[in-house]
Amino acid sequence: MRTLIATALVLLACGVAGGCADRSSRPSGADATPSIPGGPDPIVLRVARDGGVMSATRYPDLDSTLWRSSARVPALDRIIAFGAEDGYLAAVDTSGAPVRIDVRLGTVTTSRTDDVALASSADGGAIYALTTAGEITRYTPSGGDWRFTPTLPAHALSAQADGSLIVAGAKGDRAIVWRVRPPGQEVTDSLSFDIGGNEATLRKSLGATAGAVGDRVFFGGNEEVVAVRTRDLAKALEVDIGDPVTAIAATPSGDRLFVAIQNEALLRVVDRFEEGVKGKITLPGVPRALRMDPMGRVLLARGGADSVYVISLGGDAVIGVVRSEWRGDLPLVLPDGAIATTRGDDVVFAHPSSLADMKTVMGGARQFWYTMRWNGFRPRAAGLDQPVQFRTSAPRDSVDFADSAAARAVAVDVARDTTRRDTAITSAFTVSFAAVLDEKQARQVASRIRVDGETPRVTTSDRAGKTLYRVVLGPYPSRADAERIGKASGQSYWIFEGAP
Repeated sequence: MRTLIATALVLLACGVAGGCADRSSRPSGADATPSIPGGPDPIVLRVARDGGVMSATRYPDLDSTLWRSSARVPALDRIIAFGAEDGYLAAVDTSGAPVRIDVRLGTVTTSRTDDVALASSADGGAIYALTTAGEITRYTPSGGDWRFTPTLPAHALSAQADGSLIVAGAKGDRAIVWRVRPPGQEVTDSLSFDIGGNEATLRKSLGATAGAVGDRVFFGGNEEVVAVRTRDLAKALEVDIGDPVTAIAATPSGDRLFVAIQNEALLRVVDRFEEGVKGKITLPGVPRALRMDPMGRVLLARGGADSVYVISLGGDAVIGVVRSEWRGDLPLVLPDGAIATTRGDDVVFAHPSSLADMKTVMGGARQFWYTMRWNGFRPRAAGLDQPVQFRTSAPRDSVDFADSAAARAVAVDVARDTTRRDTAITSAFTVSFAAVLDEKQARQVASRIRVDGETPRVTTSDRAGKTLYRVVLGPYPSRADAERIGKASGQSYWIFEGAP
């Protein structure tokens, strides 16, 4: 009798609570409200899919607009990169043209000179593209300023933060990886390795690159995954997968790689430190493409029809399946982990744990979506936007480094004198590319450099009976501005405080 009474009480309690079996079967935290990790502001950019004015909102408030572009944005196909330092957003539109959006100024630049097959950018400013004609070109804020015709057809590009470009191609059963440094035309480093298989298969798998993560670039090569160190172009990892590689996704740290293989409903998990396959994740179907959450919480895999498999990277297991069209922008993992999916003309947010519907944005699927973390829309002090005022004086030449120790000492002394003199007036930063004792050499250096439509000038100064010729750009109002110019030049440079 006591047992029957106890059982009845338990059943009654479960009924009041809404069902014990349901509560215990749901994953831990499935009903919790998603939270946004700390850091820069979570921003959502949106623009009509057929083009228009782009707007920015601070997530999760999608109704209050922080910013609008001052120019019309073309119909976008995919985003390549965002550079938080300069506020440049690099993209490719639906016609295959490179697009740069200055998120600070709201301006939009589109180059329709070439049709682009592949594109890569490290900072949103310089866009490297492989054209359908087989050339590699660089588009900077000042225009298309460099072209390179590789001797071997390229199949993967990876732009680097130092201004160089890593390119991969195939020849027979060998993969060739090389580096070029604009504006030069020489191959500065190269690496060749035998992967096997035929050239057509190798070319296809080279396109399955995870891009640059940290100091490595990850490539698929027939049945292998290869990592190349960006600093010296040496092979850092080579793992035999055993089947043709079709897609690779790396965690944000690059510690683990998730590899999709041909005609198999699973992912192989490669551990970079253990240099081998250390796990498998079984999927409901064969994955056709992979998309990594920028925060490394989940991985999205494109299945058949409109199926998207959601994989938890904490447990290396499939959370479930959501329905969504697979586009260049959606499905998208939002800053709080919710997954933006398409449903007809609407965008529906799926809960990161339960995948239950959280919110519907009516008509949202008619827009292109992109998320980023950035503090650039925060209010700025009024003084930051005032033009820098420099001391007025007659134009004069200044100096740069020479090859001899004496010239170096003089140049350092000049820089110190200049800094002391000019910082008393205002803060300014100058980019210096060379310092030589020969004027002709200085002018040759200057002629090879062009940044934002400007060519460096050669300035002179007499010190200790020697004339030094310095190749400089600037001054600029901040060190960040000077650093941007130096990086965009693709040359060795240094920065000193003060006007030349």
